[in-house]
Amino acid sequence: MKIALGLAAIILLVAAPAHGQARGGASRTPGNGGGGGGSFGGGALSGTSSFTTLGWTAPTNFASTNVSGSDATFLPSTFVTFSAAIAEGNADLKAQAKTVVEAAAESRKAAKAQAKIVVMQDDRGNVVYTQN
Repeated sequence: MKIALGLAAIILLVAAPAHGQARGGASRTPGNGGGGGGSFGGGALSGTSSFTTLGWTAPTNFASTNVSGSDATFLPSTFVTFSAAIAEGNADLKAQAKTVVEAAAESRKAAKAQAKIVVMQDDRGNVVYTQN
């Protein structure tokens, strides 16, 4: 008996907040003569009940174009056929490709950065600065 009373009390306590969220709810129409709301959100038989909802708006799609690069001759196109795009891409890859030997030769020829100030230590442990 105590368990049944405890369960009934819990059910009533949990159902009380849900009453305010009922679809029928109490009437918000002014001057309602029929007594709008009913118990547990059912609404009255002889009155009007109303509730507010959010309006629907269509999603917005913004048209955008991303262009990047530093080549001044670059002109973005709106449409290129697949075969033309593949041919252009292969031509770009061939123009930029270097062999390992060519890259090593360029690296050897490039001037190496030299330090302008050298910090050394003399025989007595003092710091000595020299310029190259």
